Amino acid sequence: MFPVCQTEKNMNDKKMVYVVEDDGDISEMIVLLLSNADLEVSASATLSDFRELLDSQLPDLIVMDVMLPDGNGMDECRELKESSSLKHIPLLLMSAHAQSHLVISECPADGFIAKPFDIYDFIDRVKLQLA
Repeated sequence: MFPVCQTEKNMNDKKMVYVVEDDGDISEMIVLLLSNADLEVSASATLSDFRELLDSQLPDLIVMDVMLPDGNGMDECRELKESSSLKHIPLLLMSAHAQSHLVISECPADGFIAKPFDIYDFIDRVKLQLA
């Protein structure tokens, strides 16, 4: 159901976005939106699958849900931003339950997207982080 991560740098140098979202419908929609925006996308439904992707290739951007079946996106965000080899990667957190000011105060994410979201605003936020 989800795209397979490419282990080699893309020949066309498209930007790579990792999406960590456990809701299959939302994940599929985000993958479609980002692919149509000329981005390479790999999706994971769990943090453990996401970590495997990180072992194979570093993305240009991470879009992560806060509530995941095997952990909390805010905790993962803190860990990523404390890592000297990963802290440079922009990270956008998403949630239908959390409020942006609470998320941003608890972890150093580069932005917050409340669900449900406007698809045009979503694409604009992604492109801003990749600029």
